[in-house]
Amino acid sequence: MRHARFGALLLLTSVVLAGCAKSVLYTDLNEVQANEVEATLLSARIDADKNAVAKSKSFSISVSHGDIPRAMAVLTAVGLPRQQLHNLGDVFPKEGFVSSPLEERARYVFALSQEVEQTLLQFDGVVDARVHIALPERNLLDDKPQSASASVVIIEQPGAHLESRETDIKAIVTDGIEGLRDVNRVTVKFFTRRSASEGSFRALVSSAQQVDGSVGER
Repeated sequence: MRHARFGALLLLTSVVLAGCAKSVLYTDLNEVQANEVEATLLSARIDADKNAVAKSKSFSISVSHGDIPRAMAVLTAVGLPRQQLHNLGDVFPKEGFVSSPLEERARYVFALSQEVEQTLLQFDGVVDARVHIALPERNLLDDKPQSASASVVIIEQPGAHLESRETDIKAIVTDGIEGLRDVNRVTVKFFTRRSASEGSFRALVSSAQQVDGSVGER
């Protein structure tokens, strides 16, 4: 009987240790991305470690193996880690081969969309943003060139109600894109990011705290 209890104790200890073992959740993150992920997980009472990747400027985030499902749910709800956007300096490096006018135009439009997306991501409640720009071909002989246009997709956190900021968003996009003179040429669509298991980020955090509390009571 004593041996059976000892064996059960060893099995339980092994299970607990397996659940506490740290697993890499994300790697190849820059420091800003890693800090955002770590802060969000810690706020949800999920123990997370940020570590520098050897021989690299990137970082990794590790959590207990048993916390992976909750950690992924929390991060998905807030759209983390954010994608690394490129600025004009990244897209147009000082050195490189000569590109065709078509390639230069495509790179310029891409860089411009990235710059505007980066600005929109600063709004509280924005999980992700996409900006699609249409620039008409320039004709030097045209006295009234056609205005550019833009389509914006905003993914927001539950309860953010960013529709009330649509006028501000349109103004930012209009002012940030050369050749876009008519605010009515900007369309904005709003969508809510919801977790598959919870309805909102607050519910996810509350769930994480309850689980942590029940574990601590055992």
